[in-house]
Amino acid sequence: PGGALFEITCRTVQGRPLLRPSALLIEITLGILARAARLFGVAVHAYAFLSNHYHLLVSVADVQQLASFMNYFNSNLAREAGRLARWREKFWGRRYQAIRVSGEESAQVSRLSYLLAQGVKEGLVASPYDWPGAHCARALAEGTAVFGLWRDRTRESRSTRTGLPVDPAAFVEREQLALVPLPCWQSLEPAVYRARIQSLIGEIEAWGRQRAVE
Repeated sequence: PGGALFEITCRTVQGRPLLRPSALLIEITLGILARAARLFGVAVHAYAFLSNHYHLLVSVADVQQLASFMNYFNSNLAREAGRLARWREKFWGRRYQAIRVSGEESAQVSRLSYLLAQGVKEGLVASPYDWPGAHCARALAEGTAVFGLWRDRTRESRSTRTGLPVDPAAFVEREQLALVPLPCWQSLEPAVYRARIQSLIGEIEAWGRQRAVE
């Protein structure tokens, strides 16, 4: 009752780098995520996409809403990312993993910190800000808007069948992703929320520096 917070993890088939970062893939990924969140009424708190897997923190009203959201998001991302990677086989290794996060502040903050540490945790970058793929660190820390692109393939296909010249840009829409504060921090002022995110990122950067010298 009242919904729940979930940590979502999904990996590509055989751990292949099918989500390798590029400017276009970032726009496509965020566009699909924003559209899925808007259509299904899911609150997205944080996201991080590495080359072979991704993590989301989302709040949903029930498991049916979560399933519908994930089906839409994963199927569309697989098609679009598969086109970019020229990959026509199975895209995801298995069904996404959804772990319910308790209402305790320590549990929610711990999962957010883990998500923010993606890229640093693997020793790929020194700071969450440095990851070249889609990562929520800067948007959360600075309070900046998140935008992406959605391509309406259905409408494009119908227009193509008319035989008339088609401008691909005519079927691209801009979507905005509204990142929602963690349930345990929803009462915080925006500036305070950003400061707490910045503190978490500072701790992650310090941990990464310490790990590098060990």
